[in-house]
Amino acid sequence: MASVIKDENRALPKGSLILVTGASGYIGSHVINEALAAGYKVRGTARSEEKAENTKKIFNNHPNYSTAIAADFQTDGAFDEAVKGVDAVIHVASDTTFGTDPNKVITPTKAGVLSILKSAAKEPSVKRFVLTSSSAAVLLPKLNKELTVSKDDWNQEAIDLAWAPPPYGDDRAYPVYAASKAEGEKAMWQFVKEQKPSFIANAILPNFNMGKILPGGSPGATGGAIPDLYNGKLSPIGPQYMIDVVDDARLHLIAAALDPSIENERIFGFNVAFNFGDIIAIIKKHYPDAKNVAKTPENEGRDLSKVPNELGAELLKKWYGQDGYKSLEQTVLENLEGQI
Repeated sequence: MASVIKDENRALPKGSLILVTGASGYIGSHVINEALAAGYKVRGTARSEEKAENTKKIFNNHPNYSTAIAADFQTDGAFDEAVKGVDAVIHVASDTTFGTDPNKVITPTKAGVLSILKSAAKEPSVKRFVLTSSSAAVLLPKLNKELTVSKDDWNQEAIDLAWAPPPYGDDRAYPVYAASKAEGEKAMWQFVKEQKPSFIANAILPNFNMGKILPGGSPGATGGAIPDLYNGKLSPIGPQYMIDVVDDARLHLIAAALDPSIENERIFGFNVAFNFGDIIAIIKKHYPDAKNVAKTPENEGRDLSKVPNELGAELLKKWYGQDGYKSLEQTVLENLEGQI
């Protein structure tokens, strides 16, 4: 599909070098895959030599893929070597452990964002910077409740819940994760405003990622949810919006390397609001003989929020010739390929 991308009018020409953190992750691996397909060179970061070598296998030892080690994201200078000579940085890596202590999740996440921003700001070759934020940076899903979200909104509710006094019980896990994404993205925009680096910055705010899992790649926190449903296990994550992981990766690449008009943008990677009944129905339609498909939850509800997701669809059409976002049905089927 990347062949439809025109060479002219790109923000960065083919052959430019892009640094992608979190190379072994679900989203990060797809970002790299799309960047390589579009003719870019990619340097992926990993926390150890072993993980770095494993990422090379995901991309079949692609000649335009190389690795760099960044063991401790929080330390200033951790990315100084990794950013040398790169034209763009895509910072995907984040804490997805769903830990409950905000001091052990939010504080390191912010420090990691600032660390790579400082390294990028010192490297004169860096022209564009993209941060993987999250829908969680803006809102916690409110099922069956209509609300309108704008590009100026932040998830203050999650921040307040995350930093409430201990004890840090399991019910704190998602608010802490959401707050880490909100505070991490806020830190980026504050850095850009105050330090005025020479690069252009953008953020991608994807919702629930699902879709194809690359051979040897990670399913992340969400990519295994659909195979789990096929095998009778319901996800603990509730209904919300979804995005195909390839669409998400392409939005990252568009903001980092393709579209010069995208500047200081928050791109909402929200496709359609789903619930698990929708997915179970798709599985049963295409796999009528499957024996162990999870039962449709009763009264699970639906995310009724209205979100500014039009730009993402327009960019996918502009650069990839897609008719907007990939459908939920296609995404579900691609997610199951090779997993069942």
